[in-house]
Amino acid sequence: MNVYFRFRGNNIQVVKTQPDPATGKAKSVPFGSINRATLAISNKLRSNCSATELAEIEAWVRRYQALDVLKRKHAALTLPEQMSAATRWLDQASPEEARPVADDILATMTLLRRVLNRRGLL
Repeated sequence: MNVYFRFRGNNIQVVKTQPDPATGKAKSVPFGSINRATLAISNKLRSNCSATELAEIEAWVRRYQALDVLKRKHAALTLPEQMSAATRWLDQASPEEARPVADDILATMTLLRRVLNRRGLL
């Protein structure tokens, strides 16, 4: 099947390759989208594709969901190591270079503490 996916902001554009009737060359044609946050397949996409294409798209969504879970788990498991490396860098960085990073880290740490507390992990 000639279906592929383009990440575009909050959506994942689903595109298929079709021959251009005028030139005979392959042409990429968007035929619907998937919400990137919820991974919901739009009604437009469902109506624009065949049962085989829909099955392929649904299989891709399942693989993408599994990959996303794996990425988040990897991020959590390597966070202590990353925080240690960041600590060493912040200790040596100039204040001008470190300030914007420190602000982002503090904001993210607040969110992390909130989740850990809510889950009873603190």
